[in-house]
Amino acid sequence: MTIYYSCDSHVVEPPEVFNGLIERFGDRAPRPVNGWKDREGVWIAWPALDRLVPVGRWGIAGHSLDDPETHERIKLGWDGMNPGVRDPIARLDEQTVDGVVGEVMYPSINLLTYSIEDTEVTNAVFQNYNDWIVNYCSPNPDRLIGVGCVPLRDVDLAIAELERVTKLGVKGVAIPCTAPLERPYSDPYYEPFWAAAEEAGLPLTMHIFSGSDWPMGLPQHWDPIVAYTLSHAAIWNSISNIVTSGVVERHPKLKFVVAEWETGWLAHTLQRWDHAFYRSRTSASPDLSLLPSEYFKRNFMITFEDDDIGLRTFDYLGPENLLWGNDYPHHDSIWPNSMEVLDRIMTGVSEQDKNQMVWENVKNLYNINPDKLDV
Repeated sequence: MTIYYSCDSHVVEPPEVFNGLIERFGDRAPRPVNGWKDREGVWIAWPALDRLVPVGRWGIAGHSLDDPETHERIKLGWDGMNPGVRDPIARLDEQTVDGVVGEVMYPSINLLTYSIEDTEVTNAVFQNYNDWIVNYCSPNPDRLIGVGCVPLRDVDLAIAELERVTKLGVKGVAIPCTAPLERPYSDPYYEPFWAAAEEAGLPLTMHIFSGSDWPMGLPQHWDPIVAYTLSHAAIWNSISNIVTSGVVERHPKLKFVVAEWETGWLAHTLQRWDHAFYRSRTSASPDLSLLPSEYFKRNFMITFEDDDIGLRTFDYLGPENLLWGNDYPHHDSIWPNSMEVLDRIMTGVSEQDKNQMVWENVKNLYNINPDKLDV
C-alpha cells in the first residue's frame, strides 16, 4: 500500500505569534488588525512593507474563490478556517480526510515577513513563530513537521536561530527564496551560514513568496499575471547562484527544498543550464567538478502539487528529486481531493516511482519514523 505524505502544506500563524511585538517595536511591528478602510475582516499589517493581507485568505482549502460564501468565510479570519488550522489534534483528522499520513508545514503569514529589512523585528517574529510551531507539532512530530524560519539577512542572527531551533527539534528551516539584490547567494557573506547549516544537517527550504523583497527580485514593471506565470525565474536565480558560485561544491551535504514552484519548467531549464555553463564557463567558480544539473540532482529537491506537465518530463527528471504536497489549507490546495488528483496526474507512473515521490523521499529527508505515524 502506498503511503502519502504532503511535503508542502502550511500553518496559518495565530495571533499569539505577534504577541508583544507592538510593545517592543511600535509601528515597526507586524500585527493583526480588524477591518481596513471600508473592508471587513481580519488582516495582517506589515507597516514596514505598507502591505495588508486578509488572514482568512490563507485558510480556505476546499472552498472556491468563485463562491460568495467563501468570501464571507475569509472575513471571519481564523474563525472561518477548518478546526485543524488552530488545533493540531483536529489537523490529524483533516489529514485522514485527504488520504495523507502527515505534512511538512511552512508558514503562511511569515512568508511576507522575510521581506522586512528590519532584522531586529524579523528575528523577534521568527523566534515567536518557531516557539509556537514546535508546540503545535508536539502531539505527533512525525505527522506534523513544522519548518522553522531564520532571518538570513543577518547571518549571525540566522546562525544563532538555526542552532536554537535545532536544539528544539525542528527538522528543517526556511530561508528567503531570493536574496537581496545587492547581496545574492553567491556572496561570501553567507559562507558561515552554509557551513552551520551543513553541520546542523537540516534541509533549507526556499518557498515561493518568501523573497527578501516583495517582488522576489522580479522586474517591477511585470504585472501580477506575468510575475506569477514566470515566478520560477526568481527561484532559478537563487539556485543558479548557489550552484555556480560553488556553495554546494564546498558544502556537498547541504540539502535545499524548492517549494511550491511546480516542475513543468524544470527539465528544460536544467538542460539549458548545462549548455549555458558550457558557453560561459568563466562566469562560474573554477572549482566546480560537476555539471550544474548534476549539483541540482545531488543537492536539491523540488515540490509539485497537481503539475501533470512536470510528470510528462519524468523520463528526464526521475523520481529522486521530486516531493509531492497538497498545499493545505491555502486556497490553491487540492485538499480534500488529493487522491483523485494524484490518480489523474500519475497515470503511467509505476507504483515504485510514485511511492518514492509521495513517501520515500520525504521520509528520508526529514527522518520520519514510520512506526510513529499512528495511522
